Amino acid sequence: MVGTDRIEMTSDVCSGTMIYEPILEEGVFRFDCSWEDRNAAFPSLSFMNSKARDTPLMSENRPFYIPTFECTLGQQIVQLQLPVGTSFYGTGEVGGKLERTGKRVFTWNTDAWGYGSSTTSLYQSHPWVLAVLPDGETLGVLADTTQRCEIDLQKESIIKFVATSSYPVITFGPFPSPVDVLVSLSHAVGNLT
Repeated sequence: MVGTDRIEMTSDVCSGTMIYEPILEEGVFRFDCSWEDRNAAFPSLSFMNSKARDTPLMSENRPFYIPTFECTLGQQIVQLQLPVGTSFYGTGEVGGKLERTGKRVFTWNTDAWGYGSSTTSLYQSHPWVLAVLPDGETLGVLADTTQRCEIDLQKESIIKFVATSSYPVITFGPFPSPVDVLVSLSHAVGNLT
């Protein structure tokens, strides 16, 4: 795993650049705040084979985009800065338009009584963002947590996840198209046949 420039602000607050390892296949990376956070993360319920998330690949490849983090008051806040003009999709099972750019969503399983376009969480939680970059390439980002997770896409070209620590963030790509990202994601989480 590549080192981090982790800064301890107080005993309860720290921040820095996340450490990473290539996993699963070419173009897929796991990010954690530290070695300690990596070891403290719960097993994956997102991955079809949770060991695939925890087994590094021998590769010299580096990710194109590396998230930063802040851990404070028991929460892990992860931000990923992407090129200006990036548009966002995904964010799980929620009401509203397909494009999520400028939105804020909470992934938490709740009853959707009175469901409408402003309903911010439904019956399933999927802390996932599909980012279409200005050049057409696509990046998938998964916060691998079962906890209540805020996905904030309100600041231009920034993905922000907020959930109880510790959880890894997995990136898929960037790949040439959304289909390529979803194929890679399906190798991790499985697919319906």
